[in-house]
Amino acid sequence: MGSDGWKARKRWLGRRLKSAGIVVSSIGLLYLAQQFVISKSDLVQRVPQSATSISPFSISAKIDEVISATKPSLSPKIESYSAAGEFTLAKNELLNRAVEAAGALDNAGLAFNLGELGELALQQGELGMAEVYLSEALELYEELGDGVSVAGIHVQIGRLHLYTRKRARQTSDAYDQLLISRWKVSNGQFQQAEGQLKEIVQTNLRLHRYGAAASAYETLFSSYRASSNVAEAETAGREAIKLHATSGNLNAANKLLEKMIAGGLSRVDSKELSSQIRSHYQEYEASVQAIGEARDYAQLYNQLSSRGDALQAWRFRQKAENSLAKVSSRARYRRQPDVLVELYRSNVSMTDAIQSLQKADALYTRYGIIEGAELSRRLREEIF
Repeated sequence: MGSDGWKARKRWLGRRLKSAGIVVSSIGLLYLAQQFVISKSDLVQRVPQSATSISPFSISAKIDEVISATKPSLSPKIESYSAAGEFTLAKNELLNRAVEAAGALDNAGLAFNLGELGELALQQGELGMAEVYLSEALELYEELGDGVSVAGIHVQIGRLHLYTRKRARQTSDAYDQLLISRWKVSNGQFQQAEGQLKEIVQTNLRLHRYGAAASAYETLFSSYRASSNVAEAETAGREAIKLHATSGNLNAANKLLEKMIAGGLSRVDSKELSSQIRSHYQEYEASVQAIGEARDYAQLYNQLSSRGDALQAWRFRQKAENSLAKVSSRARYRRQPDVLVELYRSNVSMTDAIQSLQKADALYTRYGIIEGAELSRRLREEIF
């Protein structure tokens, strides 16, 4: 093999190893980890024309507006699945396409599918997975020298910040509202706090912050019990126990059950709840086993990628994804970062987004795609 061939081989292996490393680390975090066909003129028309200051009360709506305005067009079948909320079908279709592209050594096709997988992950709120897919798509497009597609992915990485910022805002607000609600409860104002606590539960469930949701349920449980509302107290206690058990927090589930028994829970009901705790915990353990299988498949992907067997590597990556599909959301997101960590990550994400949008602006300008350059600039103004 000539020196040029050897250098090309080294570059290829380096890319595969880097990609494999991303996948393995993502599996450890439970996030295993085309060009985006952006209708640029349409997006520019839909993004608001002026950059206005966003009040704390309207920021979520504003973020949703920009997220909607900057959504890329997906390929027809995937767009159809996405619109119907059939994300599993869409993901399986894209994984099959990715395996085919890898087998054909079609890096352009593989990049395209990785980009669409990234968009699907964003829509589902799986931000870690989205970052993995978009990073891999970006790497492939850069190697292909496809500047326009590189710019499109940079726009999507900038858009990723919108989701990160929205999540951080909602997490922080839910935490603040929980503190306020508990202050009201401690000052004899439970009636004013009751509805707020229920909203906090729902917000944390949407964010996959099951521990926080369980904590809010426990506040409801204690408050209902203090006001002699036995039925509502039992309902709140049951929900908290379920969240604890299905998230693997067996100790917290049993402690709350003991409180309920001390508060007068019947023998029959206590046995039923004990049985439910065991059942929920078994569900959690099955999910942990599926996560372990996914990690093993990721290691095989790593090894085969390093050997240059792209097709077999991607087949094992697909197996890893299928294994993760068996995992309950409560097990997958059983450990969530502290609120301050969420806010810190949002700030880091903002810095990354600015850099990505600046790169997109420069690339679109270089290729004379004025609409794309205007889009990236306007996004910077609207987002930041």
